[in-house]
Amino acid sequence: MPDRLSSPYDLLLCRPGAEPEFLEECDTLHGLRGRTAGPGMIMLPPGKLPAASLIFERQRMPGARLLTLPEGANIPPAAAEALWSSWTAEPMPWGMHLIAAEEESGGLSRRLQGVAREFIRHGEALVPGLRKWERKPEKLLRDAKGMILQLLLCREGLWVSAAPAAALTAPVPGGRFRMKMDPEAPSRSYLKMEEALVRLGIEPAEDERVIDLGAAPGGWTYAFAKRGCFVTAVDNGPLKLSTAAVRRVEHLHRDGLTFKVPHHLPPVDWLVGDMLIPPGKAFGVLKYWVGGRHCRRLILNIKLPQEQPLPALLPILEWIRSRGAFEVRQLYHDRREVTVYGSLTL
Repeated sequence: MPDRLSSPYDLLLCRPGAEPEFLEECDTLHGLRGRTAGPGMIMLPPGKLPAASLIFERQRMPGARLLTLPEGANIPPAAAEALWSSWTAEPMPWGMHLIAAEEESGGLSRRLQGVAREFIRHGEALVPGLRKWERKPEKLLRDAKGMILQLLLCREGLWVSAAPAAALTAPVPGGRFRMKMDPEAPSRSYLKMEEALVRLGIEPAEDERVIDLGAAPGGWTYAFAKRGCFVTAVDNGPLKLSTAAVRRVEHLHRDGLTFKVPHHLPPVDWLVGDMLIPPGKAFGVLKYWVGGRHCRRLILNIKLPQEQPLPALLPILEWIRSRGAFEVRQLYHDRREVTVYGSLTL
């Protein structure tokens, strides 16, 4: 083995700064002992990853190997050959995701483009006709076919992983769902809702009914109103919505934490909420809306405490497991928080 190429690890990517919570999740919930490989990177022994994505996981790089690559250095041909030869026993469609370490993405992003071209050149020398099998990664991921090569450049070198498209956590490089800001949206929390809808894979339909708890200043309300939904925005604070969006919005000056609906009404199409409350109170909101079957779909943000964030989440995880098709994930646009999203079994 080339002396600059590490043994394989399963490399998991998370939000930089969330490494302690992620390591605790791996250990407590899955019995996996890992260690930090850098900002937003966790190394685990290979071949033991659970099939389902973890809460703090953005993306996974199965069987990743670190190639020590000093700044300005070229990829050693022997190391590139060792990597390519382990994946190309037979031709198959392949695509590539390029990821720069997030904490230093400026200069690394520029260098990564050249490193990728060099890496592919080495592959072509080893496997003639390699480029004929190259496909757009989004198509491979959509169809769950072929192989995805992931190249992550960081200070320590180049992490390289090749895995079936179906094995990846997210269809975007590094699991970074960079949503586009709408200039009419009143706050950047709008981006969290746009990402949650993409991950849920369900687009709100015109005239659907939505209740937004803790709505002010209206980022989540706007995301639904712009799609033609009727939104009941519950918050004592003011909304900052455009005239067009307001036509679809009823603003109730009430406390979202204690807001209830008459029991005789049918379930609302969407219950969403982004309130600055501790996890225990957010759990109460879940119990009422999900346990009482007052909504068909739910997207709820849960703020994490500074101390012992995972123990604060465990009761929610246990309770919601049998309540429907729900996920609890730290979104790319989340900060010190996670988001619960999914559909109820009615």
